[in-house]
Amino acid sequence: MKFPIDMNGFIGNPQAVEILQRAIRQDRLPHAMIFAGPAGVGKCTLALLTAQSLNCLFPSAEGACGHCPACKRIRAIGESRYLECLSQKGGYCGACRNCKIRTARHPDIWLVEPEKTTISIDQVRELIDEIAFQPVEARYRVVILDPADQMRAEAHNSLLKTLEEPPSRTVIILVTTNPYLLLDTIRSRSRMLQFGEISPDCIEEYLVRAEKREPDEARLAASLSGGSLASALSFNTEEYRDIRKQALEFAELLLRRGRFAQASRLAAEVAKEKDKEYFQLWIASLAALLQDVYYAGVAKMRVGQRDLLAKTEELAQAVSRPRLVRIIGAVGKLTRELQFNVNRQIALEAMFLEQTSG
Repeated sequence: MKFPIDMNGFIGNPQAVEILQRAIRQDRLPHAMIFAGPAGVGKCTLALLTAQSLNCLFPSAEGACGHCPACKRIRAIGESRYLECLSQKGGYCGACRNCKIRTARHPDIWLVEPEKTTISIDQVRELIDEIAFQPVEARYRVVILDPADQMRAEAHNSLLKTLEEPPSRTVIILVTTNPYLLLDTIRSRSRMLQFGEISPDCIEEYLVRAEKREPDEARLAASLSGGSLASALSFNTEEYRDIRKQALEFAELLLRRGRFAQASRLAAEVAKEKDKEYFQLWIASLAALLQDVYYAGVAKMRVGQRDLLAKTEELAQAVSRPRLVRIIGAVGKLTRELQFNVNRQIALEAMFLEQTSG
């Protein structure tokens, strides 16, 4: 993914962007903020863009310039998050392109991430010791903890003391998908900014324009992204087509009131997959196919998977619209239930029987 030049290039959540831009213009940005919302919508990216807007050397009415040394060094933090040394696996050579980007990071902008699975007390203590002093060169030091809900309990308590007596010229941003895993006292001392899912149209447009994806592939990735740009960017079209083949067979049995034995066989095949992400993608594929069947009957231009238009039109003729809406709702309910440790095969079979009986 190309890191945005400034906030105006940020994808999705325009209301959150506007709130931050207005607060920065009016010099009223809170000293502590919580960026809360779904995974993959760019919360950490916007936190870094906030740091950029606060510290740009040549800001304009539109915001940060994106090209001065401060902007470039802050952008290097975002660009280097997932970069590895090209010469030494897991190491650092200092000479390759990726290592040079990592070296260019701004000294006053801290991005604190889990060392393994959690953010430790030692990481937070190091952070607190650092922000006790004035920034080295920035107007505002910006500290980003991502994901903040993965701090250990003692790290929460240590950070709380800092929030109670915030250091000057320092902004702390806690990035999380679940703000209610943070201490109540941390939430009460921070301004919460809510993020939502990104619309499929917005994701599709970005994939075509910025990532140079083929329109059909972009539409497919966007429709299955769940509102997450990160998911759409990592979408594997070839891998998905195999999963979709199984999902389409199950959808046809469901809509045409097919035999339970066939549906049970498919449910068993899908459920035995050990990879949780595979199963989640299969469910997402089933939901997307049913949505396309609905649109094939009422607004063909909104069908996401154009290569299956003939099939979805055929299925739209085979099922009444009220029943199709009930089935879509049942699959949505099943998707939510699967966040818990339910038996996948039994859950699928029960949903099939409920929607095909009577």
